[in-house]
Amino acid sequence: MSSKTAGPRRLPVLTEINICLINLAFAILHVILKPLGLEQIAAGMMTGNLFGLILPAFAIIGCFVHIVIGPLLNWALYPDAYQSIVLDNLLLWVGMLLFVNIVVALTDKSHLDVEGADYRQPAGPIGRASAAFWDTAFDYLQMSVVPWDENATLPPDRQYIFACHPHGIHCTPLGMFHRKDTAFDRRFPGICENKISGLAATVVFKLPGAREFFLSLPYIDASRSVVEKALRADRHIFVCTGSGEESLLTRRGEDVIVLSKRKGFVRLALAYGCDIVPIFGIGNSDLFKTYSIGEGLRMRLHKALHISIPIFHGRWLTTLPYRVPGGVRVLVGEPLKVPTPKVRGERPDDALVEEYLRRYIERVKELHKQHGDGRKLRIL
Repeated sequence: MSSKTAGPRRLPVLTEINICLINLAFAILHVILKPLGLEQIAAGMMTGNLFGLILPAFAIIGCFVHIVIGPLLNWALYPDAYQSIVLDNLLLWVGMLLFVNIVVALTDKSHLDVEGADYRQPAGPIGRASAAFWDTAFDYLQMSVVPWDENATLPPDRQYIFACHPHGIHCTPLGMFHRKDTAFDRRFPGICENKISGLAATVVFKLPGAREFFLSLPYIDASRSVVEKALRADRHIFVCTGSGEESLLTRRGEDVIVLSKRKGFVRLALAYGCDIVPIFGIGNSDLFKTYSIGEGLRMRLHKALHISIPIFHGRWLTTLPYRVPGGVRVLVGEPLKVPTPKVRGERPDDALVEEYLRRYIERVKELHKQHGDGRKLRIL
């Protein structure tokens, strides 16, 4: 497999601006909170509130307008220009800003691009400070990697589909594949620096704030046509196979995964000759307290609109994850090797798909039994 890429994918100007503002916001948090010893808490809280990432960027815009633009308007026009033009019409300006972001989110197709859909290396002091802030989230969760064998290797010249379980409220094991120098990358070098793509639901790329987060990382749309394009380009894939349905079933103290009918990733692995690597986050289900109120309605909503609305909270009734004894241990299972297809990309026989799904489920059970510390595992 070649590790060369075509350069970063092109994003709309507004999306690039939002990414810069988000990086600036977290760089500022890094500078302020690190000396106070509060950076891990803040980073942990943001991992539980990924869909609120746009809020720090809005705060930066507000401060810039109030501190810089306001005095400039008063100086250039007339003494009360800032009050009459901006503050008296604040709702209008905020509404226009939201409207433009929503239009860009709904019309942009960057998430369908495969080449160049890679992690963006932090550039300059702002980028490095923002990355340092997010690094502390791994420290807060105490994430570690546990391979199936102490001598385990994953040759990077093979092509893999990394199937991650369980989703939990947020599938934190996916973070192991976001960039170089994670615990996974240090244990299995060469995978994260090669071409690798994460899969996310289309709706994620339509939400301002969340879309910027995912587009700055190696995520692409989870639609079959886009995934096949990535596999034809010899990219590795990492995906949480249980999706939002699994998040609605999350319960502390047990691991619930939706797998028995999830044939898509197995079918793709057989069609393109990709080994399937089970990834299991022990402790990921325990990060938040969840509630089953209206679960039936929320499950129907998910199946109809692909929108998952779990009811949860973390420590102190916030989005800060609970501490898990021993941290979140990311188990890496032995790859399930698949036969080389006669014609790459050709649809495999249904019976073969069923057989390899059965084998994969057995691999997951074995991995969980060996390293799960007696936790209950339910496979639906």
